Amino acid sequence: MASESFSNIPKELKPREQMQSARTPRELSDEALLAILLKSGSEGCNVLELARGLIRVYGSLKSLMTADWRTMRSRVKEYNRNNPEKRILGLGQVKCMELAAAFELGRRKACMDVGEIYKKKVRSPQIAFNIFRAYIEPRDTQESFFVLPLDSDDKPLSEPILMSRGTADHTIVHPRDVFKDAVRWGASSIVVAHNHPSGDPTPSEDDVKLTRALLRAAEVMAVPLNDHLVIGDVNRPGGKRYVSIRESGLVEFDA
Repeated sequence: MASESFSNIPKELKPREQMQSARTPRELSDEALLAILLKSGSEGCNVLELARGLIRVYGSLKSLMTADWRTMRSRVKEYNRNNPEKRILGLGQVKCMELAAAFELGRRKACMDVGEIYKKKVRSPQIAFNIFRAYIEPRDTQESFFVLPLDSDDKPLSEPILMSRGTADHTIVHPRDVFKDAVRWGASSIVVAHNHPSGDPTPSEDDVKLTRALLRAAEVMAVPLNDHLVIGDVNRPGGKRYVSIRESGLVEFDA
């Protein structure tokens, strides 16, 4: 099967040509920059379509950039199963690893010291919030749900894993999927978090129901849920930026 790179894309839309003619890479769209990294698509799916589809899976480039390569690959497979008419082709293990490596270099260049995350003992809502906030887009218009797997010493085993992207006031996540990733990482416990695009971190009735469902699943899977954070405006000065459902008393957690 021959791969398709930029050959069937109009010259004015070809990402490399856009890069050549631009004064700075900042002028290029997210999909054009991603297409340059991807290099090629596949038969029936050129590289721009591949880039566009990958961003669609995650909702934004920033959300995509938080994913490790294993999660990236599994999310695309799941998307293809659920959307057979809009399948994303041409993204195998090697490309996922190459993207993850490029994104990691970008974080390091931006002085995002990811290594510091792994040294923190996540034993308070504030510490958990400090980790999650770096992965929440300040003016995001959609809810995003993250899980943070922890080892037996309450240290992160990975960066926060994006599980779901929803609407302005709702996100769909199944406890089965949350604990599937927890088991994959060999987690001793987990902390989860999601954002409220309104900026108000007050837990909704659905947030409370989801927390109870996660606690039931945690008992079955023998992987404790330490907390569920609802995150509002991460940049709100002097205001409440998050709510710990555990500390709120809305749901009874194990001691």
